Amino acid sequence: MKTRLAFRFPAFLVVLFIASLTSCKKGNEVAPAPDLAARVAGTYTYSELTTGGKTYPASDTNLKGTITLGRQTATTVSIQLAIINKTTNETFADDAAEGVSVTEASNGNVELRYQGNVIAKVNGSKVSIEGEDEAGTSFTLTATK
Repeated sequence: MKTRLAFRFPAFLVVLFIASLTSCKKGNEVAPAPDLAARVAGTYTYSELTTGGKTYPASDTNLKGTITLGRQTATTVSIQLAIINKTTNETFADDAAEGVSVTEASNGNVELRYQGNVIAKVNGSKVSIEGEDEAGTSFTLTATK
């Protein structure tokens, strides 16, 4: 009887040891999602222009440039527009703002607000900015990350 007990105790310890190894976490923990400002931050390259109810790809326009969003805090970004005329290198849209609020809209888009007004929208990898040229014609610039 004593030999049975002597054999069972080490076997019991081995089973406990193996069970403790298999119950450890494997390191596949999910990383926390980046904050909203970090998610939209980056450089977007001008990709299309919408005006007069029509959308023109960048290759069909005489514009080129970038829109840069820089993370400032978890809920604010800076924005820098640098869109120029390809042939003359004249500025079409050159503006900057700091402290632009980043909020998630109900439709999954992200809105960029400056002084209470929506100045841009981010949808996936695209940012769109609405504006008006010197002649009063409304347009939308779209850039892709």
